[in-house]
Parts: sequence; C-alpha cells; structure tokens
Amino acid sequence: MNYPLSKKILEEIKKANKILVNCHRSPDADSAGSALALYEVLASFAKDVKVICPDKLPEDLKFLPFSEKVEKIDFEKFDFTPYDLFIVLDSRNAAMVTKKRDMPLPKNKKIVIDHHKTNESFAEINLVDDEISSTAELLYDIFEDWGTGVTKSVAQNLLTGIIADTGVFAYSKVSARTLQIALFLMEKGADKNEIILNIFRSYPFNKVKFWGEILKRMEWDEEHHFVWSAVPYEVYKNFDNPASAKASAASLFAPVIKGTNFGMIMVEEEKGILSISLRGRTDFDVSKIAEKLGGGGHLSAAGAKLYEKDFDAAVLKVLETARKIVNEN
Repeated sequence: MNYPLSKKILEEIKKANKILVNCHRSPDADSAGSALALYEVLASFAKDVKVICPDKLPEDLKFLPFSEKVEKIDFEKFDFTPYDLFIVLDSRNAAMVTKKRDMPLPKNKKIVIDHHKTNESFAEINLVDDEISSTAELLYDIFEDWGTGVTKSVAQNLLTGIIADTGVFAYSKVSARTLQIALFLMEKGADKNEIILNIFRSYPFNKVKFWGEILKRMEWDEEHHFVWSAVPYEVYKNFDNPASAKASAASLFAPVIKGTNFGMIMVEEEKGILSISLRGRTDFDVSKIAEKLGGGGHLSAAGAKLYEKDFDAAVLKVLETARKIVNEN
C-alpha cells in the first residue's frame, strides 16, 4: 500500500454516483493529464463523471485521450447540487480551482489529491505528497493501491503529466521510481514522442515572438543572484495574449543563467493582475517567495498572482520580496 488514505478515498468513490473532477485555472499538462486519467478510471467504476475547469483547455493539450471531456464552467453559475463528490487535483487552494480570488468552493464533499507542499488541505480528505514529482505520479500510486488496471489511454495521460511536470525528468523530485513508472506506462502504450512533440515542440509563432519580448526585458540582479523580466498588459495583448507563455518562458529561461539561483517571469496577463512564475536553478526554495506573494508551489517551481492596479508598483513589490527572502537565507 503506497498510501493508507487510498482505501478511504476509494470508499468515498464507491458511495458516490455523480462525481466532479477539476482541472485547475490555466490548466497545464499535469492538471489535465491527471484529471483525464482519473475520469477514465472512475468511468470504469460505472460512475457518472464530469471534468470541469474555469478556463478552456489549451490547444496543445487536445491530443490527450478524452480531452473533449473537459468542460469550461463559471463556478458562480454552475449547479453543483446533483454531485455527491468533488475530487480536486493538482490545486493548492480554492483560488486555483475556481480562478476567483475570494470564492469559496461548493459544499459538496471534497477530496484533495496534490503534490504541492504549499497545499492548504481544504477538503474532508487530503492526500498531499510533496516529495513526489507530479500529481500524475501520485495518481499512479493510488491506482496501484486500488488494483486498477492501466489502459493505453490512462498511461498516455499519466505519462504526459509526469513528463511535463518534471521538465522531461530534469527536476529534483524525479526519483528512480518516477523513471520506473514512466517505463511501465510506455510499456502499456504511452507515446513519449507524441507527448514531447505536443508539449515541448509545438509552440505557436506568437508565443515564440513573445518570448523574445521577455528576453529583451530580462535583467540580472547580480547581488541577489537572480534574473527577472516583467511585461505589462499593453505589451502582452499585442502578441494576442499567448496562452501559458509566461510559465513556458519561465521554465526555458529563468533557471538557466550561470551565476544565478533562480529566475522570475512576471506578466500582466489581465489589467491589474500580475502573474508571476518562479523557477529555481540551485537548491534555493522559490516557493518561499511565492508564499509571501500569496501563491505557492515547489522548491524549484512556484507561482503567484498580485492584484495591483499599478504595474510598476506590483513589479517592485515582487522584487523587494525576492530580495528580502534571499537576504534571510
């Protein structure tokens, strides 16, 4: 048994007839892959399952099996009353689920399954393992506890989450078991090459052009050993609001500069809302900065949003927070 809570989660699932599963705001491959893998397993249990998300699924994730099952909803208008259970994946708090800063989650019984160390454990049952690479790897272990068979499509969705959230096995949480699970999923039919082609080699041209803007604006704080770049909304919108451009730029450029410990990419994706992605290069814990800014994440990858009308003031707050955390460590 990988997790004692797996049995309790399965008991709740068996009692439920109609089940909701979430993809978090701005869904990434781990969020979507995990949700769709769980969707298929729950459907095999003869459950009525709906996968919901406050945003549309990005085009680069529509290769995933059952991707058409992800339904964009408005959490303020959706009727939650027919559902017996809400399984919340890969989401550290309610805002990640609803995309609304102060909106509480519905009163349905909830189960949280996540790997963020900053998870707020906001459900009746919380299975959070911050030592594991991804929610997809965590779900694999849960499925193993349940004795659930892994189909080719479940394997594809789980391997997508693992590959994406490990940066193709580059990050610190990758263990020997992570690689063993990946091998098993490939043996079950998961296509590593299709995953990498869609996630890492199929960028829209406007996103690549926007990365150029991020690089043009990048600065180096030599004293505090980090790089940063900040882009206001007026510039961002000129590139047709490229989806997930900030997070992908952060993963590509923020953690690779010699002589730095981490990097930060800040983009005002909506007027008055500065979205921040942090990526670590060494063992410096970037989640400490994200937490101070109201966000969270992992040691080497974290994020936050600042609600500040003045773009320059928001950027300055991020920089001051980062410098203070550096000085304290």
